[in-house]
Amino acid sequence: MDIPDLLHGMRQSLQPFGRILDVGLCREPKTQSYMGTGYAIMDIDPQQGQDINPLTHLIPWMNTSDGFHAMWNDMPTWCRYCHEHGHDRNECP
Repeated sequence: MDIPDLLHGMRQSLQPFGRILDVGLCREPKTQSYMGTGYAIMDIDPQQGQDINPLTHLIPWMNTSDGFHAMWNDMPTWCRYCHEHGHDRNECP
């Protein structure tokens, strides 16, 4: 998938969670290869008459069964091993 398609997919996937201010992808400086991570800056405060979904750690990719993991400030505890909520890696079953 090329860079414009990835950015479009990120915008479409994140749109239900708030107003998207910026999205970007982390790329290797010399080759410009996609490094598998990106970022989004979002306004998640609902505006009058706007319904937004609460952020989840697993964001569906363009309404498919595929997805990507999101992180944000003050998010609930989640495991970096199994990606489930409610425990950390040291407590993973």
